[in-house]
Amino acid sequence: MSSRREFRLRAFVATLRGLLHGQHRDDEFGEEIQEHLRLLADRFVAQGMSRKEAAGAARRQFGNTTLLQEDRRALKTLPSIEALWHDLRYALRLLWKDRGFAVVSIATLGLGIGAVTAIFSVVNNVLLAPFPYKGADRMVFPRIHNTQQSEGGGRQGYRVTEVLEFTEHNHVFDGITAAFGDPVLYKHGDGTEALAGARVTPGTFEFFGLPALHGRVMQPGDYEPGAPPVFVMRHKTWMERFNGDPSILGKAFVLNDTPRTLVGIMPPRFGWYGADVFVPHTLTRDAKGPADSQPYWFLVGRLKPAVSVQQAEAELTVIAHRLAKIHPQDYPPHFTVQVRKLGDSVVGRLEATLYTVLAAVGLLLLIACGNVANLMLARATAREKEFALRAVLGARRTRIVRLLIVESLVLAIAGAALGIFLAWGGLKSLVAAIPQDVIPAESVIELNAPVLTATLCIAVLTALVFGLVPALQSSRRDLNDPLRDSGKGVSGGFRGRRLRDAVVVMEVALSLTLLIGAGLLMRSFVALREVHLGLRADHVFQAVLPLPADRYNTAEQVTGFLRPLLARLKAFPGVVNAAASSAMPPYGGAESKMEIAGTTQDEEWQTLFQQVSEEYFQVLRIELKQGRPFSEGDVDDARKVAVVNERFVRKYLPTDNPIGRRVRLATLETAADPVHDAWFEIVGVVDDVTNRGLQVPTEPEVWIPYTITGYAVPALMVRTSQAPGTMMNAVRREVWATDPGVALAYPSTLEDRISEQLYAGPRFGFLLMTIFACIGLILMTVGVYSVLAYSTSQKTHEIGIRMALGAKGTDVLGMVVRTGFRPVALGIAIGMTMSLLLGRTIGTQLVGVTMYDPPTLAATTLLLTITAAIACWIPARRAARVDPMVALRYE
Repeated sequence: MSSRREFRLRAFVATLRGLLHGQHRDDEFGEEIQEHLRLLADRFVAQGMSRKEAAGAARRQFGNTTLLQEDRRALKTLPSIEALWHDLRYALRLLWKDRGFAVVSIATLGLGIGAVTAIFSVVNNVLLAPFPYKGADRMVFPRIHNTQQSEGGGRQGYRVTEVLEFTEHNHVFDGITAAFGDPVLYKHGDGTEALAGARVTPGTFEFFGLPALHGRVMQPGDYEPGAPPVFVMRHKTWMERFNGDPSILGKAFVLNDTPRTLVGIMPPRFGWYGADVFVPHTLTRDAKGPADSQPYWFLVGRLKPAVSVQQAEAELTVIAHRLAKIHPQDYPPHFTVQVRKLGDSVVGRLEATLYTVLAAVGLLLLIACGNVANLMLARATAREKEFALRAVLGARRTRIVRLLIVESLVLAIAGAALGIFLAWGGLKSLVAAIPQDVIPAESVIELNAPVLTATLCIAVLTALVFGLVPALQSSRRDLNDPLRDSGKGVSGGFRGRRLRDAVVVMEVALSLTLLIGAGLLMRSFVALREVHLGLRADHVFQAVLPLPADRYNTAEQVTGFLRPLLARLKAFPGVVNAAASSAMPPYGGAESKMEIAGTTQDEEWQTLFQQVSEEYFQVLRIELKQGRPFSEGDVDDARKVAVVNERFVRKYLPTDNPIGRRVRLATLETAADPVHDAWFEIVGVVDDVTNRGLQVPTEPEVWIPYTITGYAVPALMVRTSQAPGTMMNAVRREVWATDPGVALAYPSTLEDRISEQLYAGPRFGFLLMTIFACIGLILMTVGVYSVLAYSTSQKTHEIGIRMALGAKGTDVLGMVVRTGFRPVALGIAIGMTMSLLLGRTIGTQLVGVTMYDPPTLAATTLLLTITAAIACWIPARRAARVDPMVALRYE
C-alpha cells in the first residue's frame, strides 16, 4: 500500500472515530491545551512572574485556543455533516428566540411559494403534462393552413380517403388514429338521452396505451364486418349517469336504435375526444354510412422518436397536395400542412393566460424574497457584534456565511411547507375558476411529485436569493467597528442602508409591474363586456337536438319534426317565442366558398352560413338594418332567399344595394343532402352578430331557411318570460311529446354560454392578476414601512440632537419622508420602464386597450405612490414626535 493511500485510510478512520466519539475527543483536546498552558505558566512563574501575569503571558504565547479547536475539529470530523447539524440547531434556537421575525418571514415566503406552487401545478397538469397516454409528448395533429391568411389555424378534419392516405403513405408516425363526433341517442325506460359519442378506428386504445379499468377495450374482432356491436364507456359517464354501477358491464344498451353491449369502462383519466361512449368503426374507401354523413375525422399521429415536427410537416404537405387533386373543394389554392401538439387543440386560449399568471406569481415571489432579505439585513445589522466576536474568536468568514445560509434555508423550508399547505387549500378554488371547456378532459390538477419537487427547488432558490446577499454583506464588515460602536449604542447605523434601499427599489418596481399588468387586464375585461354582440342574450334557453340519422336525413323529415315542436313550444306558458338554427350563438355557422352574381373577383370568397327558422332574428333580438326578415312562407316553401349581415355588405358589396342580389353557397351543393343550384336572393340585412369570438372581427355571414336542406344538426332557441334555466324540463317534455326518440343535448341559457365561452378566460386571468397584484402591493408596503421604520429607529439619537438644536417636528417629518421616498421614486421609474418593455407579454390578451394605455399607467402609478406615501408617513410621524431628552438618552 502506498504512503498516500495509507495516509488517506488513516485520515478516514480518524474522521470516523471523531464522528463517533466527537465530544470525548474534544474534551481530551481541551484538557491537553490546558495542560500546555499550565506548564507554560509555570515556566514564567519560575522566571519571576506572578501567577496572574504568567497565566496571561502563557495564553498570549500559546495563541488562539478556540481556533486550534476549530482546526482540529475540521481535521477529525465530517464538517459538512456535523457543522451543518450544529448550525441547524443554532439557527432553530435563534429563530425560536426571535419568533416575531421568524413568523413574518415564514408567512411572507409561504404566501409567495404557495402562489407559485398553485399556479405551477395548473401549468404542469394543463400545459406541460396533461395527457396520461403513451408518448403523449410526441402526439400531434395536422391541419391544412391557407398560406394566404396571416393568422394561424386551418382545417383539422379529414375525409375518409384523406385519413387512409395519411395513414398508409407516411413515414413519420409510429402510430395513427382517427375519430369523429357522432351524437348517440340512448333509449331507456324513461325516454331518450343524448350522449357524446365517438367512432374510433382500429388500434385506437392500443395507440393511447391505457387498458380498461373494468372489462376490456375493443379487440380487432370488434371492428370486423358482422361482429356483435359493442362499445366502451368513459369513467366520468359511468360515475355520473350510472352511479359507478359495475353490474352494467356486459349489458346491452340501445344506442341509436341499435343494441350494443358494454364491454369496458375506461380509467378516470381517459377522456379522448370528450366522448361519453366509444364505438368501433373501420374506414374503407368504398364504404357508405357514417363517414359520408359526418365526413370529417380528427386525425392524431405519434411522431417517431427521431422525427421532428418540420420533417412531418414536409412529408404530410406532399401527401396533402396529392389529396387536393381528389378533394379540390377542401383545399385552398395555396396551402401547407402545419403539425401541432395535441394539447394545442384544447388549451390554446388558456396557454398565454397561464404563462402570464405564472410570470406574475414569479414577480410576487421575488417581492416576498425582497421583504425577507430586508428583514434579514436589518437583523444581520443588529447581530454585527455577534459576528465580530465570532470572528475575533476564530470563526472564519465562510462559517458565518454558512450559518446565515442555514438560517435562510430553515426559513425557506418552513415557508415552502406553509406554501404547499396554502396551495393545497387554494387549488380547489383555483380549479373552480378555470374555464373548464378549455382544459383537456384528461387533466387532473393536483399537487403531484413534479410539482412538489419544483416547490423544493424554489425554496432552496429563494433561500439563496434572500439569504446570500445579507450573509455576504455581514461577513465583509470591518470587525473593529462593531466593537468600537458598542459603547455608543448606535451599532450598524446606516451601513446597510444602500443595500436595503436597493431591495426596496426592486420591490416597488416589481409591484408596479404587477399592478400595471392587472390594470391592463381589468381594462381589457371591461372593454370585452362592452363589445357589441349584436343580439340580446337574456331570457334565452338553448339546446342541441341530435336527430336520429335514419329518420331525419332530408329537409322534409327535419321540417316534419321541427314545425310541430316549434308550434308546441310557442304555445307553452312562459315561452315568448322559439326558433331553430343550425348553429348556436355566440359562434357562427359553417364556412362555405361563395360567389355573388354579377361580380368577379381574383381571390376566393368565403362566408359563414346558417339555416334558421323565420323567427330566429326576433328570438335573439337581432336588429334588421335593411330589407326584410324571412317570412313564414319563405321557410315553409323552402324559398331560396337569404339574409346577410352588415359585414357581408361592407366586404363584398360596399357600393351596391345588396337587396335583390344573388349569392351562391358552394358547400351546400356537395353536402350530404345536397342543394342543386344553390343560389339565394338577398332579401334583408341585419346587424353584425359576433360569430368568431370577441377578439376577432365579425366575419361575413349568410342566413337561409332551414327547410332548404336537412344537412345540419338543429339547435333550439327559446325566448322566455321567466328564468330560462327553469324551462329545461318543460322543453324536454315537449321534445319527447313530439318524438320520444329525440333527446335534448347541451341545454343551457344563452347568457351562461356566452359568459363561459367569451368571458371566462379573460375573467380568469384578470382575477388572478388582480389578486396577486394586491398581495404584491401589500408586501411592498410592508417592505417600505419596515425599512423606513428600522432606519428611523436607528437615527433616534441623531433626531434627538437635531431637535435639541432647534429642528421642528415638520423638519424631521420631511427628512424621513424624503429619505423613504427616494428609493420608491426610483422603483416607480424602473417599474414603469419594465412594464413598457414587458407589455408585449400580455399584449396578445388585450382587447380594446393598448399595452401603453395612459389611464391605466397613471392610475396604477398613483395608487402605488399613495400606498408608499402612507408607508413612509407612519414612521415619519412617529419620528417627528420624538422627545429630544428621551432620544439623547437612547441606549
